[in-house]
Amino acid sequence: MSNFKEEIIQISLRNLIAWNTPKNTYYKMGKQDYERDWDSLPIKYLILSLKGKYIVFIDHENDLDWKTSDEYDKIHLAPEVIKEFNIIKNEIDSTENIPCDHLDEKVIIKFKRQVGEALVRSLESDFTSAKTMIKIARDFIINRNLEHSRQLYLIASGVTSTFFILIGIILWLYRDSCIQHLTTTVFYLALSFIAGSLGAFLSIILRMGNTVIDYNATPMLHYLEAVSRIFAGMISALLIALCIKTGVLLPVFNKIQSTNLAMLLGGLIAGASERFAPSIISKLNGNK
Repeated sequence: MSNFKEEIIQISLRNLIAWNTPKNTYYKMGKQDYERDWDSLPIKYLILSLKGKYIVFIDHENDLDWKTSDEYDKIHLAPEVIKEFNIIKNEIDSTENIPCDHLDEKVIIKFKRQVGEALVRSLESDFTSAKTMIKIARDFIINRNLEHSRQLYLIASGVTSTFFILIGIILWLYRDSCIQHLTTTVFYLALSFIAGSLGAFLSIILRMGNTVIDYNATPMLHYLEAVSRIFAGMISALLIALCIKTGVLLPVFNKIQSTNLAMLLGGLIAGASERFAPSIISKLNGNK
């Protein structure tokens, strides 16, 4: 009876310590329980340890690692199950190698924990549950990577568009001097060119949910693609503005003397759709 009371007291003390331990140091909990069986392992986060069987953990480089005992290998890794285990292990290794080093530390740990749980299931020969956990981990990290890629894409396009919009504001504030040196036509062509950057950025925002982004690409490639989209919108805007000014497109604005306003609106719309400019090129070719 006294032994039972002592055991209850020990469990209560352990729960009290766990309750008062900060979350960021929780992975250190219970180290004394397994360090005698698994000595000198670089354990950062313990996933599961079964005495005399196996241990699954995350090391200090955020890599998933594991170790089994000789007794476990003889019993559980028999020839009839080793083939299925190797298949699952290949899927686990493939999932773990999905790029994630650029993500937040907490996200990486959550991902590796999910992959580690899949490894635990396979070590217990529950291969169906292991496959389910692998899919959960894969979907989780792919979604986090896509979120990161969209963030890079939006930042790069937003910064580029803001830069040109600031230039446009400066040009407008000093419009009298600019028109005197550049002429009215060149001034409004320049503003239309800049308006295309705003239109392109709006297009990126509206289509972001449907945009297919390769999360495996480098950050530099994301930046280059976003900037190229902004410049494509600006070039389309310049083309549309020229067509409006020369009367090839919407000649009615020349008759009512609202060409400059039409150039700006046309540039904004052209920047918002990269499909608009090719249709104008086709129209010009058809007129010839």
